[in-house]
Parts: sequence; C-alpha cells; structure tokens
Amino acid sequence: MRNRYCVAALLAAALPFQQAAAESPVQVAPPSDDTPEDIAADAQRDLRDSRFYNRPGATRAQYDADWQTCRLIARGSRTPSGMVPVYYNPAVISPLAAGVGGALGGLIAGAIAEGQQRRANRRNCLLIRGWRLVEVPSNEAARVRAMTDAQRSDYFNTIVGAERVEGAITERTSFTLAPDPGLNLDGPVPLPGAIFLGRRVDPAVPFELAPGEGALVFAFRRPDRGSAGRTAEIHLARYDLTARDLVYQPRDWRRRGDTTTYRFAVISRDRRAQHEVHVLRITPGDYVITGHVPGLVPVTNSFCFGAPTFHVAAGEVVYLGDFVPFMNAPMSTGERLTVMGYTSQIEDARRTLAAQQPALAEALRPATLRNGATYACSAITMDRWDLAGAEWLPEPAPVEDAEAPAMLVASEALAAPDPEAEAAPEAEADAQAEPQ
Repeated sequence: MRNRYCVAALLAAALPFQQAAAESPVQVAPPSDDTPEDIAADAQRDLRDSRFYNRPGATRAQYDADWQTCRLIARGSRTPSGMVPVYYNPAVISPLAAGVGGALGGLIAGAIAEGQQRRANRRNCLLIRGWRLVEVPSNEAARVRAMTDAQRSDYFNTIVGAERVEGAITERTSFTLAPDPGLNLDGPVPLPGAIFLGRRVDPAVPFELAPGEGALVFAFRRPDRGSAGRTAEIHLARYDLTARDLVYQPRDWRRRGDTTTYRFAVISRDRRAQHEVHVLRITPGDYVITGHVPGLVPVTNSFCFGAPTFHVAAGEVVYLGDFVPFMNAPMSTGERLTVMGYTSQIEDARRTLAAQQPALAEALRPATLRNGATYACSAITMDRWDLAGAEWLPEPAPVEDAEAPAMLVASEALAAPDPEAEAAPEAEADAQAEPQ
C-alpha cells in the first residue's frame, strides 16, 4: 500500500516535467528503411503454432503492415495517425522521453522499454485495429509444429484471413462500457451536491470568468453501492486537431508569460458526496480526455488509440459529463468490475450549481463530444475509449512531406538498441509460452 502512494506522489511531482516537452509542428513520418521481407520476418513473432492473429478477409501483407505499425506505436516512434511524435527515443518512449527528467518519465520509460509491456500494447493495437487473437487447441498446434517451413508459411498466409478458425478467440469490438443491471450509471443522487471551484475557493462566492477564459464543468457521480465512497481521477489535455496530437507546453513558457491550459489532472475531493461538481477555468481551445481511473491509484493508462475530444470557447461554460467510479462493483453475471463509467446528466449539474452559482447554472451548455482523437502514446497501458452516441472526428487531412520540419531527435537515442529485439533467449521463450 505504501508503494502505491509513493508512485502516486511521484506522478504528481513529475507533472510539471511532463508538461515541459517542446512544441513542434506536424511531422510526417519518413519512409521506413525496413523491407517487406524484414517486416514479414518480424511480424512472424506473433504467428506461432499455438496462437496467431486473424481478421476475416485480410491478407498476410495487411497483417504484416498492421503489425509493423503497431510495433512503432508501442515503441513511441509513431502516433496512431501516422505522424512522428514531438520527441522520439526508440529505446524508451515518445514524445516525453527527451524532455522529461523527473520520476514520471522514468516510471513510464521503464515500463514501456520492457518487452512484455511492449507486446501487451502491440496486442492492444492489433485488437483495436480489428485483428483477433486465436489460441490454438493443442492437437492443431502439434499439427502445425510438424509442418515444414514452406508448409507453415503457406498455412499462416491463409489462416490470417480465414473466415472460420478453430480455437479460443480474443477480440475487441466495443470500447464503451457495456450496459449491465448491476451498474446503475443513471441512478438518482441527492441534489444539490457538492461544488468545487478550485483549492481554497469558496463555492458561495460568485464565479466570474476573466477575458479569454472558458469554464469546464463535470461531476463525479456515486449513485449505487459499487460507486459509493469511491474516489477517482481524470486527466485531460489540450489537443491539436490538425496534427492529431497533444499540444505540449513550451520549455520557455514562464519567460513568455504563457498562461495557456495544456493539461490537468483532477482528483475527486469528497468521496462521500454522491454528486460532486467541479468547475475549472481553462483557456479556449480543443481538449481530449487522455485517461482516468477509479480509486486512489495513479493514472497510468492513455486513450491514445482513440479518445473523446471537445471544444471550449471564450466565455463558455461547458458541461463535460458525469464520471462514475466503480470499484469491485457486482455485475449481473456474478463478476466484479473496477472501471470508470460515464453518463450525461446536465440537469443534475445545473441543479447543483444553481444552489450557489446561479449564473453558472444558467450559462451551462453541453459539450459537443467527438470520438476518435488519437495522439502520441506515452503511458504504461495504451488503449481506446469511446463514448456511446458521440459523433466521430473526420479523417485528418493529408500533410505534404515538404511542409514537415526535421525530426527532433537525439543521435544517441537513434543508436540505442531495441530492448524487445535484444531480449535474452530465455525471456523470448517465456514470451512464446505466454498467450499474447
């Protein structure tokens, strides 16, 4: 338990360092030096007699291309939209590795550099892209193992796109929390609830926006026994719709007098309140929900493969939604679930605000949420989170290579070995035995 709180403290202390990565325009990925044969040989790692990836109708070339893309994303050298991150260090992570000197950088870098965690994130990427992981029955695995190299190659060239496969299938077809009678997301809560306007800010003092400010409103909601008394934390960051990446705070922001909101973390303040409304002052712009977690643990996940984004204009008071922290919540299936739920209950937020901040309540309007905001992956767990019913971001406009600046890299980083490729033979053997 003590270690959990130490890690949380390190993450909080390192947040200013995390924000210090330099700004950079869109950077188009240069052509890969890897030949199709090199990529196919690497992608073969996840085509084994005991397990393989399958997507009905796909070709081996499509599998190889997606495997290579997911490998680069998990290493931090590409964003899910195909751009080069602000900083690229293939030995650790991107875009923060070259700009982070604090505990957060070391914590994430150490985890992502581990081959096992990279494989897990590569698997997440492939599943998100529609591939299914198939674990083969022992008799079929023995048959494939007995094949010649040529027979095995022909087998995998066919099986990756087969309509029907034999074995246990792992797939991901939804990235929203599935409805369940045991999860009472929309259950009533006593109103008005608690209001938080910032540290040591009296919620009864009228809230006024300064010129060039907007306000973001959201709530932590605890409507049932699975969420009662639970704390939670959410992370949000400024977003660039053109670059399809986060907007990073410049190193010289103090000298510039830069007061832009780049990223922020909000921890619930009163876990006993069934309805806890937070009001945040932010600068106008686009933002994305980058991660969240129920409970008093660090946020080490990132929705870099797809997250909800929204816009706040100057003078606006925008309602984001209600977040429900379920911990060990009983489900109708008999299982227990620890997850962050989401629901939109703007009238409850309005009623809570009206008790002490009537002007805010009157100005409150719902955010226009759009799924599918991708950005550079820099977290221990790389994932995706969709909101049911939200619209989708359009595909990003293509960027010409001539407009891309030189990559911001360190020569030592480019020469650094790939820990995954140079894993010890016994570690590779363990990886082969463990389902991916």
